[in-house]
Amino acid sequence: MRISVLSLHTSPVAQPGQGDAGGMNVYVDQSVRALAAAGHRVDVFTADPGGLDGTGSLDSTGSSTADAGHGYGTGGNAAGPGTKLEITECITLHHLPVGATTKDELADAIDELAELLNAHPDFRAADFIWTHYWISAEAALRAREIAVAIDADSADVVESAAGQDRSLRAPIAVSMHTIGAVKNRDSETSHERPQRLEAEERIAAQADLLVAATPVERRDLVNELQADPDTVVVARPGVDHALYAPDSQSEARERLGFAADEAIVLYVGRMQFIKGTDVAVDALAELRERNPHLASRTRGILLGAASGAGVEAGGGAVRPSSTYLQELTTAIASEPSVEVRPPVPSRVLVDYYRAADVLIVPSRSESFGLVAAEAAASGLPAIASAVGGLPEIVEHGHSGLLIADHNPHHWATAIETLLIDTDLRAELAGHAVDRAERFDWGRTVAAVLDALPETSGAASRPSEPLGAC
Repeated sequence: MRISVLSLHTSPVAQPGQGDAGGMNVYVDQSVRALAAAGHRVDVFTADPGGLDGTGSLDSTGSSTADAGHGYGTGGNAAGPGTKLEITECITLHHLPVGATTKDELADAIDELAELLNAHPDFRAADFIWTHYWISAEAALRAREIAVAIDADSADVVESAAGQDRSLRAPIAVSMHTIGAVKNRDSETSHERPQRLEAEERIAAQADLLVAATPVERRDLVNELQADPDTVVVARPGVDHALYAPDSQSEARERLGFAADEAIVLYVGRMQFIKGTDVAVDALAELRERNPHLASRTRGILLGAASGAGVEAGGGAVRPSSTYLQELTTAIASEPSVEVRPPVPSRVLVDYYRAADVLIVPSRSESFGLVAAEAAASGLPAIASAVGGLPEIVEHGHSGLLIADHNPHHWATAIETLLIDTDLRAELAGHAVDRAERFDWGRTVAAVLDALPETSGAASRPSEPLGAC
């Protein structure tokens, strides 16, 4: 099949852990590769304000100088906005030239994005369209409306007739990744824009297929967005098991500059309220209060950058207006055991998983929690919030620990327990590796393709032979 994948607000080659890049970027990257490995031709579309690589940094030739480090960008030139990058013989990344400089501005340019997509021959040639996040879904559905209107107004379709006809019939699948109403509910806030909340209800009603990462997300799609249960498929995300696997802790520590006798508590991801970064910092401060001796040899590593409100696009610079980030910065500076390190490519991230003693994932809302799955596959047990999809990854008392609230005292207690009890930690680590085996990108894309509506014709089209895409 010819497949178009939309990741409009963030490029799949952007470095996860900063700005608007996170687990979704890894999801798009890995699922696209799994589609290509299955013999499909994939065109990936982004309109990331930071350009193809998400950084906005261009050299004198107009090519991106950044290496996202998780597969894309190596061995080729990632050109600037309005260009494309041939990832492999079967995968092409396209950048749509929109003047937006932030995700919010991009959300206000849905009609422009839809027009660009509808005019793009590779998008029009798609047998199947898989969109990620609500902005991409809105643009794809709007592009289909435009195509239908054009087709209806044209008495004689002449140019690109086959491509136009195919785009009209291509089913649209949507992976939300996060749902605005659920984020507001879980975080007990009203931070999400009304535009997003209204759009997600429309998307749930109009998409041909909704892809949920877990049964919990499926329930949220049905209950919060009134989606037809028959249109929702559960396709659990995967893990790159060739990369994320257990290995020597001592060697990983040596490469990262950690001492053998240190206790390493690791947090991976964007630093923002919804991810609970403040809970991680406060828990380490609480540990110092309750067990000064243990805290004196504990290092809390925050591996990520500022994100969300108050952060400039394509660089992670913090605006003074962000009260949360100001308070977080003060808390970090006040806790001597906490060290902030910038996000790293996956080939380095796996060393952090192997070097650490425990991962903490204190998210207030989380549709899945990919870092917990990657850590588990690498032999690192997690202490995680009992929210969203995290219980799919962390089985309490068996492969990690789950915390039902965000009280730093409870998190500090769990951290202390695992750092002191090496036997328990080793037992949880072994079970975590076994549990992570269920997460496989090949099975992820197979579940989606198998669920395509039969009436579309896409599900019955044979895959093109590998190498012939």
